Amino acid sequence: MIFDLVIRHTILIICGQVSLKWDGKMKFDYEFFLEWTSTVLVIIGAVLTAWNVYPLNLAVQFVGNVGWFAVGYLWKKPSLMTIQAVISAIYITGLISKGVI
Repeated sequence: MIFDLVIRHTILIICGQVSLKWDGKMKFDYEFFLEWTSTVLVIIGAVLTAWNVYPLNLAVQFVGNVGWFAVGYLWKKPSLMTIQAVISAIYITGLISKGVI
C-alpha cells in the first residue's frame, strides 16, 4: 500500500504533474523543470565521470550546476548558490587547464 503510493507519487513527479513543494495543490511551473532538469544533468555528469568520459562530464555537470545556481537564486538560498558557484568554478578551471576552453 505505502510502496504503491510512493511509486505513484514518484511517477507523477517525474512526469511533471506535481512538485515536491506541496502547498495543497499541484504545481507545474518553470522552477520544477529547472530543478529536475539540473538534477538529471548533474547525475548524468556523475555517470560520465565514473565512465571517464572527459571533458563531456565537466560540461554536463557545469550546465547542471548553473541550473541549480539559478534555483538557489529563485529560492533565495545563498548556501545553494555558493556551493554551485564554487563547483562551477572548479569545472571551468579544469576545462581551461586541459585547453578545452
